[in-house]
Amino acid sequence: MNGVDEAVEFQDLVLVRKAAGDAPAATAVIRVLGTLPEGWGHDWRLDEDGGRIHLRIRPPSGSGPGVVRGWLAGVLEDPALWAWGVEGAESGG
Repeated sequence: MNGVDEAVEFQDLVLVRKAAGDAPAATAVIRVLGTLPEGWGHDWRLDEDGGRIHLRIRPPSGSGPGVVRGWLAGVLEDPALWAWGVEGAESGG
């Protein structure tokens, strides 16, 4: 209200392994986080079995509401990450 952006909160996302693929969890998380735009905050952890990647992503202030999911959708188009998807999202055909 006085020109100050409201704080942008972290968005929690979970990537799940949908099928056997080229990128195990440890490799996948490096590929995913390596594409984060400058200025984005992040935290992550892997499940012990390697079937889930828990991400906490915070875009910069002033970012639109769908920017994190839009970024992640683009990242998951990488052929090395096709075995991974966002938990709860419908898979494309």
